[in-house]
Amino acid sequence: MSDKGSAANPAPGKKRRGLIIGVGAVLMCAGAGAGAWVFTRPVEDELSDALPEHRSAKKTAPIYVPLDQFTVNLADEGGERLAQVGVTLELVDAKAEAATKAQMPAVRNSILLLLSSSRSGELLTLSGKQKLATRIAELTGQHLGWQPPPEAPAATGADDFVVARRTAQHRGRPNPVEAVHFSHFIVQ
Repeated sequence: MSDKGSAANPAPGKKRRGLIIGVGAVLMCAGAGAGAWVFTRPVEDELSDALPEHRSAKKTAPIYVPLDQFTVNLADEGGERLAQVGVTLELVDAKAEAATKAQMPAVRNSILLLLSSSRSGELLTLSGKQKLATRIAELTGQHLGWQPPPEAPAATGADDFVVARRTAQHRGRPNPVEAVHFSHFIVQ
């Protein structure tokens, strides 16, 4: 009789062991899911929860517009130096992209004039490249109807470059050109 009674009702220790293993498995899955959520969510979520001004200013993906390569003679004495520069514009949205494409001949002309009036010594330094990028962004923005603030400092060094960009972005209507990226930069 004892064999039939134990087969019908398993020992209380075996029931508890199965329950503990089941609860442990559920807790491990829940912990793994919570860990995955914490480590894979974007950092923006933390900012948008903490600061109310970030809730309304969710950034959209930037739009990149590559321009054809520029090859110009530089303004060095003798005119023997030349530059080949590849430029990609980072724009705020599709509306700015459409406006840039509509104004492309004027934008390219302004960049060509700017490059051809530069000297090789200016373009070979980091601050010279940053100044060129800032000036290209300003010129392109002006073709799109943006006006720089009158009190923005001239970009003369790396620190001034950052200050000028922040000033332009935070005052009035921001420049639709968020950044200028060089895909290649050769000075010969």
